[in-house]
Amino acid sequence: TGADVPAVARLFLKVFRGADKPADQELQHYLCTLALASPSHDETLGTHVYEQQDGRIRSALLAVPMRFVACGTVLPGRLLGVFMTEADKEAAGAAQLILALRPKRADFAFCDSASPTSRDHLLAIGGRSIPVQNLEWVRSFRPAGALAWRVAERFLGGRRFGLSILIRPLDSLLRRRLPAQDAAEAGAAEVVEMSVPDFLVQAPRLVAHYAVRPLWSEEELSWLIALAAQNTRLGIFTIRGVVDRAGAVIGSFVYYAAPGRCAHVLNVLSLPGREPAVLDAMFRHLDQTGHVEARGRAQPALMAGLSLQRWLVFRHRAFVVALTRVPEINDAIARGDVYVGGLAGEDWSRLLGDFH
Repeated sequence: TGADVPAVARLFLKVFRGADKPADQELQHYLCTLALASPSHDETLGTHVYEQQDGRIRSALLAVPMRFVACGTVLPGRLLGVFMTEADKEAAGAAQLILALRPKRADFAFCDSASPTSRDHLLAIGGRSIPVQNLEWVRSFRPAGALAWRVAERFLGGRRFGLSILIRPLDSLLRRRLPAQDAAEAGAAEVVEMSVPDFLVQAPRLVAHYAVRPLWSEEELSWLIALAAQNTRLGIFTIRGVVDRAGAVIGSFVYYAAPGRCAHVLNVLSLPGREPAVLDAMFRHLDQTGHVEARGRAQPALMAGLSLQRWLVFRHRAFVVALTRVPEINDAIARGDVYVGGLAGEDWSRLLGDFH
């Protein structure tokens, strides 16, 4: 409830930021919005806390209700997010929160940021892994610049002290020696501006072919976009459309623009079979707008298009696990016919890297 927010915010700081102190109003407001303000909010599907007999909250599992379409039926769903517990104080509370996630009816829960321990707990209560989406792809446009950016972010507090100028000639040489590979449909698509109202119309259409997918009503998707846009640490929240030669929309992508740094891609949406053309247009756009690299979550439908790209590698990001007792949903998960991630996931949340 709203009354629990100060305690949960303090627990978050202690567990994830190593600071045992009251949270400021900004973090409390963000947690309140995240946990209690979703258009699909339902206290049975929302954030749960474990309160001890003395009234202290030492375990909490943040969750965001999201409606899903599963095999033609609209189901209540929930994104399982940050899980926090003072393990040295109250292990029973953590166990109770995990056991409470056992699917008991026709609903759908998922987590796309699970640690190895959380993954094991979720699998133990009936969860199903979505293996491909455990991976993150990283596409370099300027390899030396990307390396300099990573060094600056990790060791220099983001300050590059002129490194960009020094390594620019090296990147020019590398790009001449290894030119970008042409896509299977070279020139078949181009990137265009896309407003939020247009995206609200196009996004549900571009995921409609998945058996399990977010419903993305106008109200719910608008709320998610507004929250995602607050994560300015990653860059400027940006939406772009992809059109074919006739000007018809065949895809869209959502990302945090940060020229000179990394473009964090939340979603790549595409009509079925047009993924290679959409990806090629997206990567050309991100390169032309001055990003040193781009990264995003792998999905089964994107793998054919991603395999056409040079200077692209995969690495483990986090485990993706789904929980449901609906057999048709589990069958769809097994064949990769499910769309989660990005705006239908947790990658946009400020809790992953903000509020230090």
